[in-house]
Amino acid sequence: MLNRPHGNTWRIGVLPGESQTAVALVRARKDGRPFLKHCAVHPVAEGGAEGPLVSLVRERSMVRVPVSAVVRTEDYQLVQVEAPEVLPSEMRAAVRWRLRDAIDFNIDDAVFDVFEIPDPPRRTNNRMMYAVAARNEAVQRVTTLIAPYARGFDVIDIPELCQRNLSALLPHDKKGVAMLTLADKFAQLALTREGVLYLTRRIELARAYDMPRRTGDAASDTDASALALEVQRSLDYYESHYDHTPISHLVIAPGDARAAALAEGLRKEMSLQIELFNIADLFEVDAGLSVDADWQCLMALGAALRSDRAKA
Repeated sequence: MLNRPHGNTWRIGVLPGESQTAVALVRARKDGRPFLKHCAVHPVAEGGAEGPLVSLVRERSMVRVPVSAVVRTEDYQLVQVEAPEVLPSEMRAAVRWRLRDAIDFNIDDAVFDVFEIPDPPRRTNNRMMYAVAARNEAVQRVTTLIAPYARGFDVIDIPELCQRNLSALLPHDKKGVAMLTLADKFAQLALTREGVLYLTRRIELARAYDMPRRTGDAASDTDASALALEVQRSLDYYESHYDHTPISHLVIAPGDARAAALAEGLRKEMSLQIELFNIADLFEVDAGLSVDADWQCLMALGAALRSDRAKA
């Protein structure tokens, strides 16, 4: 939606919200783990949604650092569509027509972008791709909020691609991995292999997962069963469409008590190897840094991992 390339190895990710803003600062490395300098959720009262970002970019060394912003989940829709047989320069315009009946807001009030997904080896139907339709008002709001304070502001991203960037760091990604990231009311699933996003979907969570469950809680077992079914359907789709080895690892983020309780329930329902996401395993964390590893912070962190290699 907005993209200007930079060569700096530092990048800031920011997810602005009405009451909180998540900000992450990461330095990418060709060899070794990325260096995590900052990752926290800040109350907006600290100086407006742009306040935490301003405090970072005021440092002389950070003035021109690239900044990735993330749109809120309610401000866009992600739709899988057939790729039109048109020139690349005409792709967005062609997809626009196909989205008229697929999104729940006015097509004339939307900003569009597209990104490809791998073709199955024995494709018989038209090539598929993902199309993003974001509310123009939301894109303008984010741009107005960040652009005046961050010279390096160069891209607006969506949570699915931020999660892809996190999943690509997992050691299991080399052969394929499923990552499930928990928000307040939904879980976001991503299937990646060698840094490529094959499938992403959002799964509504039952109220029972708003709090850590007790072992043996019948309601929790039922919810785990329903969630396991949705995850398994996605894994079956991946296996049936691509000639890759089946995905055997599921990583749940953030690695908190809520995720641990969910992992316990899913282990009873699935044969997957289920692990908890651990930032310290994937990043070199700055000494003394305490990370707010909730949904908002993880999406800001994924945005800060964006690179030329990860463009979509």
